[in-house]
Amino acid sequence: MKIPSLKNKACLALRTSGLAFVLLIAAAAVQPVYGASTGTDGAAARPSPVQNTLTADLAGSRNPDGVMLTIGWFRKWIKEIDEHGSPSRYVQAGANLGVSPAYAKGAVYAEWGPVVFATVRLEYDLYSFFGTNSGLLSFPDARSKFGQHELKNLEGEEETGTGQRILVQPTLYAMAGPVIIMNQTDLTYYRFNGRGPYFLDWEYEMLIQDGDSAFANRTQFLIPAWKGEGQAVLYTGPYYEITHARDADLTRQRAGLFEYWVPADTLLCMNRPRIYSMAAFNIQDRNRQGEIYLAVGVGTDFDLN
Repeated sequence: MKIPSLKNKACLALRTSGLAFVLLIAAAAVQPVYGASTGTDGAAARPSPVQNTLTADLAGSRNPDGVMLTIGWFRKWIKEIDEHGSPSRYVQAGANLGVSPAYAKGAVYAEWGPVVFATVRLEYDLYSFFGTNSGLLSFPDARSKFGQHELKNLEGEEETGTGQRILVQPTLYAMAGPVIIMNQTDLTYYRFNGRGPYFLDWEYEMLIQDGDSAFANRTQFLIPAWKGEGQAVLYTGPYYEITHARDADLTRQRAGLFEYWVPADTLLCMNRPRIYSMAAFNIQDRNRQGEIYLAVGVGTDFDLN
């Protein structure tokens, strides 16, 4: 089955790994896979073979509560264009910097899109914890609770320190009529310098041991609800995710709805301004089972060429 650019891969790789101080829908913020813009004659304009873009996103969440500002840059080398003028093969490299009340996070990554229905990313993250706002907390064993009540009791116990993460993230795409189906897997390895032996990781809201690994998988159904000019689009749909920490043997499952809206192709000096949100139900969670998780974010790109 030929998949015509997967609607430009929905103009996003909806990356939801890391929901706490940051809602990473659409990347460490958003990593769009650009489609073609429309020329004055109505035809698709061929994108530049090399693209340089700045990104900026502000995202927040409720239960647990958090907020993060993320800025980034990436450079994309387009190897092949499909009949719709969209990249079908590409290589991309970039960097992101995020800041929250609890920690700062720097990331560098490389991403490869060998075919239109698959991408893979390799990323290195470095965390710097401020020693406040539950940023780097230690727990005595894997059975410890780490809900809002427990975190409040641990105020003042935070450490300053650093953490590291290596992430391998393959993503697969398919289409069923107009609906884009996206499945994304995170394979991670962590290092922390602190008392331990277990640490609260805000990316997955899990207890992680130094030298531990975590697995996450999410499936999303991108249903096109509206299409404007250029890359203006509204997607909404259901999603499901499961996360597991190996050494702590902790599993969390969530299911819910999300939306991703680009109201205009350009607005003032901004390219592809976006608004995104998520509402999810915790099917399985040690601290918040049966409770609702909410998140919302805004962002934009700035094309440099």
